[in-house]
Amino acid sequence: MSDNTDSNEERPCLHCLIGDVIDEFYAEYGSTSGDRDAIDVDEVITALAKTIAELTYGSDAALRQRILDTLTREISEFESEFANTPASDMRH
Repeated sequence: MSDNTDSNEERPCLHCLIGDVIDEFYAEYGSTSGDRDAIDVDEVITALAKTIAELTYGSDAALRQRILDTLTREISEFESEFANTPASDMRH
């Protein structure tokens, strides 16, 4: 169990990896409007929604609802946190 701490320190932050992939995607392909310096938030939301749907496919309705409730709660909590924190101090 003591090895668990070491492995967590080496493990990359999933949030950061997802952010990097989004940044790289828009740097390479640009937005649907053709702007290479803009991220299409609607497109990102759609992609994340599809990903959540794929991850929960086959789960029972109660589990899917709990996941959606958790997602909504997490978004609200992070939105509040990010609104009140300098970008460099955001937690992972």
